[in-house]
Amino acid sequence: MLSRRHLRIKVMQALYAYLQLENESVSAFEKELLKSIYKTEELFAYFLSSLVEIRHFAEKTLEEGKAKRLPTKEDLDPNLKFIQNKVLVYISQNESIKKSLATFNIEWSEYADLMKKIYTKFKTSDVFEQYMSAPTSTYEEDRELVIKFYKNYIADEEIVLHRFEELNIHWSDDWYFINGYVLKYLKELQPTDSPNRNLPGLFKDEEDDLDFVKNLFRKCITNSKEYQDLIVNQAKNWEEDRIAIMDFILMKMAICELTEFSSIPVKVTLNEYIELSKNYSTPKSKVFINGILDKLVPILKGEGKINKVGRGLVE
Repeated sequence: MLSRRHLRIKVMQALYAYLQLENESVSAFEKELLKSIYKTEELFAYFLSSLVEIRHFAEKTLEEGKAKRLPTKEDLDPNLKFIQNKVLVYISQNESIKKSLATFNIEWSEYADLMKKIYTKFKTSDVFEQYMSAPTSTYEEDRELVIKFYKNYIADEEIVLHRFEELNIHWSDDWYFINGYVLKYLKELQPTDSPNRNLPGLFKDEEDDLDFVKNLFRKCITNSKEYQDLIVNQAKNWEEDRIAIMDFILMKMAICELTEFSSIPVKVTLNEYIELSKNYSTPKSKVFINGILDKLVPILKGEGKINKVGRGLVE
């Protein structure tokens, strides 16, 4: 579930926090780093629970309509198509999702106004009206409606982001990735899926991914001065204090990967950190980081510090 890019961002954030303080415990920061990684599983559950809650809110609205003192014909005989949407019903009844919501104690009751705003907005959309007006729908059409609803009214909705930021300020950085994982999960749902189907695991290979995170974090700290000197020596036209802190962190992480992780291709490392610089550093960082790393790679290779092993990696 978690990509290496997402894990790199987590390490980057932990290094930034660590380097702002002096003489702090590395193990304490590593513990917080791992905690922040595992918290993404909770965010995934929150996103799925928003779909459960929207269906629940829609169902409750229909029940309230029937209970009116002077109900209309529509109140007494409502269109049940949305609350009977096969994908929403599945998500609401899936045992693994129920367990996850209970584990994280996920509760939306105090955010009824938020659910009302989202559902009311969705009800007035052409997508909703077209779906509700059709007499029947296939599983694929039900799934497509849920995906469109999620993309347009959950994933891209600022008020939902604010809700999650209230719970955990760091989740704003996980927003993009977890939304992608949720959409992938929705797209892969099938009518034959068991109600006991497990949610996707947090890691592709937990032991390998956690080793990557811990080694990258600790080795960047251990070799920070050495990496700093390498960078400064190649940045001859820049004074050290003019280089952005985040640029230093990204380049140190790149050097660490190049020299300490023999199974990661050089091109992958270079591309990853240049991409990260676009979102997490200055507008000029991409060109600057690319230039410094381009100079360092042949130097490190010449010194025998870059040694890649594995199929297609040996140069």
